[in-house]
Amino acid sequence: MNISEIFSDSFKYPIIDIRKFAIFGIVVVLATLNVSAANSSVLQIILNVVSFVAIILVLGYGLDVVKYGFKQANELPDFDFKTGFVNGLKLFVIQFCYLIVPLILIYITAYLSGFLQSLAGIMKSYYETGMYSISNSFLTSMAVTFIIAVVLSIVFMLFANIGMARLAKYDDIFEAVNLSKVFKDLKKIGIAKSIGWLIVLMIAGFIIILAGVGISMIIPFAGSIIASFIVISYFYLFYYRCVGLLYSNI
Repeated sequence: MNISEIFSDSFKYPIIDIRKFAIFGIVVVLATLNVSAANSSVLQIILNVVSFVAIILVLGYGLDVVKYGFKQANELPDFDFKTGFVNGLKLFVIQFCYLIVPLILIYITAYLSGFLQSLAGIMKSYYETGMYSISNSFLTSMAVTFIIAVVLSIVFMLFANIGMARLAKYDDIFEAVNLSKVFKDLKKIGIAKSIGWLIVLMIAGFIIILAGVGISMIIPFAGSIIASFIVISYFYLFYYRCVGLLYSNI
């Protein structure tokens, strides 16, 4: 499938089964509970547990959507909360791995480029004198760190999505974090196509999430619930479908 076909299909996919969409929407609402609103520590603990379980279930169901995507099945998966929870935990581990590695590399880059040291010097000067000056070396190190951070972010976002698809296909964490195999899959799909897909996904996702934020701001309290139930749920299903359809090109 080309990029336009992937997104055309994915935009329609979340609402092909309203009943399943509604069930998923309820889980997403539970995953996005405002725990801070609870007026007791016991209630906060309970809500935190409920929210965490719901988050894992969202991830697990998302993995099923990815699997249906690369099989090009035109239906929403059935709900299996037990299996979904186990799969969600696996995906949680995978996403953590793909997040922590670029963060460490970006930190190392910031240190080796001198950005962290320069920033610390500026903050110390401002704290002691109330004044600060920005040197050329600081700007250079910041630019280097920023460029490398952007490149690493793009690379690992692509790897994370293909890793997720591999987890859905093989049901094996090690297959999902096998970077050489992930890279081979990316090459089969096409590096340029994958980057183009990611750019379109980010733009579409930004617009969808912006709509959710707008609803939350316009309608106090209830707006957040409505946004989670409709907009955020739609985005998740749209996103996971996009990943699955991209992987169907292998």
